[in-house]
Amino acid sequence: MNKRILSNQKITLRPVEPDDADFMWCVESDSLQWIQNSLVAPFSRENLLQYAMHYEADPYSAGQIRLIITDSYGKRMGIADIFELSPQHRTAKVGIYVLPAFRNTGVAMNALTLLEDYAIHLLNLRQLCAEIIDGNDVSMYLFLKAGYEWSGTLRNWILSGKESFSLHLLQKELI
Repeated sequence: MNKRILSNQKITLRPVEPDDADFMWCVESDSLQWIQNSLVAPFSRENLLQYAMHYEADPYSAGQIRLIITDSYGKRMGIADIFELSPQHRTAKVGIYVLPAFRNTGVAMNALTLLEDYAIHLLNLRQLCAEIIDGNDVSMYLFLKAGYEWSGTLRNWILSGKESFSLHLLQKELI
């Protein structure tokens, strides 16, 4: 991957390594995020270790790419995902997760900017979409500030127990 595109003075987006399995397990085990990610059960460490050990570095064949957000010292700060990648339509969905200790520090915006550069220059994508569950005001603010535009709402789309939540779609034309 091109370091020029995946790194700036504040953060780096790097590929998943086998020793990231425990880190990903901690992130994926955050049950407060499950509703946002449509998970109904946590991944096991073994699932994530196998994912990390057999990481598919070709986003086109995998349909996704997961990158670890680190600081200049290599400290893990979060995860950036491009998923549901469509080479035919040159579109994908995007997601950012930042550890609580690094929130409200610009990490998410930096990661999103680097992810967009990667999507434009290396994946040749023309649009990205973010799905944001109703009530996730921090994510909504991030993507609106980054130039994403609201393009629709799926009312009562997500069901959690007996409670339903709307899902907002925000998209950005990259080129």
